[in-house]
Amino acid sequence: MYSLQEIEERFASAGWHLDAGFEDYLVIGYSDEGLSILARKEAWETDGDLFFELIDHERDLTYGVWEIPTPEEAREMLRERGQPPEDGY
Repeated sequence: MYSLQEIEERFASAGWHLDAGFEDYLVIGYSDEGLSILARKEAWETDGDLFFELIDHERDLTYGVWEIPTPEEAREMLRERGQPPEDGY
């Protein structure tokens, strides 16, 4: 189980900027290229693996991952495997 602070540190060390405006229920990392990575509160309150959502805001694509990628890796994952939000992962 990871704490909120650990997730924020992992996002930052992978090269994401942090948006602390939602930290009561969501951790958001973002890049200058219109990408985001999200961890919902439910994810860090469980003992299981953490699930992260990658979002490409310009192309309206999402992709779910179990590891925290760098923004560059996220861009490639979203380009190759991203889906519109209504299609799920």
